[in-house]
Amino acid sequence: MKARAGVLELKRGHRDYAAAYKLLKQKIEPARRRIYVHYLRVAKAYEKQEVWYKAMEAYADAKAVTIKPDLMEMKRAEMELKMRQLRLDRLLAQRRSEDAVWMQHLTAYNPPKGVDPQDEAFLHQQKGFNDFLAERADTAFDEAKRYLRNKQPEIAYIEIESHLRLQPDSESGMKLLAEIREQLPKELELSKLDSPKSKSSQPEIKGVSPHQPVTAEQIKEAIRKDRLLEARQMLNSYRRSGGAGASRLSAQLNKRISTRAGNLFGSGSYAFRHEQLDEAIKYWSEAVALMPGRSDYADALHRARQLKERLNLLRKQKDSDPVPEEE
Repeated sequence: MKARAGVLELKRGHRDYAAAYKLLKQKIEPARRRIYVHYLRVAKAYEKQEVWYKAMEAYADAKAVTIKPDLMEMKRAEMELKMRQLRLDRLLAQRRSEDAVWMQHLTAYNPPKGVDPQDEAFLHQQKGFNDFLAERADTAFDEAKRYLRNKQPEIAYIEIESHLRLQPDSESGMKLLAEIREQLPKELELSKLDSPKSKSSQPEIKGVSPHQPVTAEQIKEAIRKDRLLEARQMLNSYRRSGGAGASRLSAQLNKRISTRAGNLFGSGSYAFRHEQLDEAIKYWSEAVALMPGRSDYADALHRARQLKERLNLLRKQKDSDPVPEEE
């Protein structure tokens, strides 16, 4: 599109005007339209399959190489809305299901008939349970504020609904709920949902079972041998089981992951500058796997994959191939 824009900016009297427009007609426009139609067809295929995030990405790619960007942006936004609705439905159902499990135990620690109503054991257990619910409610409130700041009001709604379910008399919760409702896209539905029928399974990394006890030494060994993804999953299991020193292990692992990911990103950048796309994609893929929250890593990987896809598409085309008419 930059090449196309450069040609269109030339004045008719410019010395390169005729040659530039010949290049535009014979090379630039056919290449641009082939790439555009490729992305458009990919987007439509993913839309038909209801793979909304992939359709959204493909429409965004089509938008970048079309002379009708408004139409592609409209389609991209439509796919994004479908993706957000699906995500909202699933997460809202999951949170409601989880809260329901905890709420059903609210009276579990009331002393039964035959036991002193002020029985210390029951009262202590009841206090611990109530403290846990209060902490869960406070965390949900903080998360609701964070999601709202990050322009994700529907996820903020999930959190504030949970907060108010656990603390229905929360004035600050009701105030934040009103703010969230103001920012919710009117197209998103907050319908009553059933609890999920099946539990999602956590993907396993080879050599690690979610049911197998993990020791601190095993985690340290995985870190020493640079099996960082495996170490991260082992640490999660170790922390859930109340393992001692989990925070120190986490700090050690995070430092190693950050260093490793930074080195991989640097190697990928070097490969990219030297036009070694496959190597760049390999390094950046590993960096993203280690630190999926780093947007600069993810953006670099996306650009490299996009460039490779476009180059492969154009290399397969011959000058004699018909130019697609769609647009």
